[in-house]
Amino acid sequence: MAASRAQAAVQDMTLDDVSAADSNESELESAIADLYSGPLEDFVRRRDALAKALRTAGRRDSATLVKNLRKPSRLAWGLDLAARDGSGVIDTLNAAVAEMLDAQSASGDTRGAIVRLRAAVREFAGQAARAAEQAGHRVEVGALANAVLAVLGKPETFDQLRRGSLADIPEAGGLDFLAALPTPAAQVPREASAQPLVAREAAAPAPDAAELEAAARDAVRQAGSGLVAARERSDVSQRALRDAESRLQGAETRLREAEAEARDARHQHERALEEADTLVAQLRAAENALAEAEQRLQRILNGGVE
Repeated sequence: MAASRAQAAVQDMTLDDVSAADSNESELESAIADLYSGPLEDFVRRRDALAKALRTAGRRDSATLVKNLRKPSRLAWGLDLAARDGSGVIDTLNAAVAEMLDAQSASGDTRGAIVRLRAAVREFAGQAARAAEQAGHRVEVGALANAVLAVLGKPETFDQLRRGSLADIPEAGGLDFLAALPTPAAQVPREASAQPLVAREAAAPAPDAAELEAAARDAVRQAGSGLVAARERSDVSQRALRDAESRLQGAETRLREAEAEARDARHQHERALEEADTLVAQLRAAENALAEAEQRLQRILNGGVE
């Protein structure tokens, strides 16, 4: 019932629904999560409508909180979709993180835990890509996987992802990002799992800490490679944009010059027409004068008197 009221608050934005959704913190968080997992291009309108309805209901603090929510990036939005689509991939990821931390702190099977964590990351990224495509946006699986690794490196962003309200992807953390992962909560209903996570105390190095560090380095290199590739694509796009702008400016300059030449040509043509009309009139007058002179000459020759 809480989820249905929260969804109604986002979709219909009626005063009664908003009042119900704001009756406690968990329902308001669900309404916010629904905003983040709704249509990306409609986020701002729905956020402002919900904030306005909350303010009308006298919930000014909640309205201010909602009004200040940032529109998610495309990557963050895709991850939010996967976290809330009911497929269970967020629970799988959560369990894999828990297993990784348990293995690290208890000198357990870290190799197997790393393998399963990577598999959970890939599964989550794949589900996010499918969910985003179904919603009308195509997002690369590789970029989403790198985004998940970056999110796992910061407890606060992993908490936001688990609540389905992630707004942006943080930069990749340090080499020990696995040690900084937040402690996942037990498998409980989504409302309870939305409570903030608490990071575990750093444990003593496991016997195979070198392998764990190597895996962490590999994950960071992958994230770094994705960032470098994105920057390269951005640079190429910027160069193409500058080149297109230069060509456009050149074309506009040539167009202005051509228009000026056309105006000059029209003026010259008009003057030529006027001169031609004048010459034609002069020619006709000369022809008439010649004809009259010939007539007078002919009369004289015929013995006539002028």
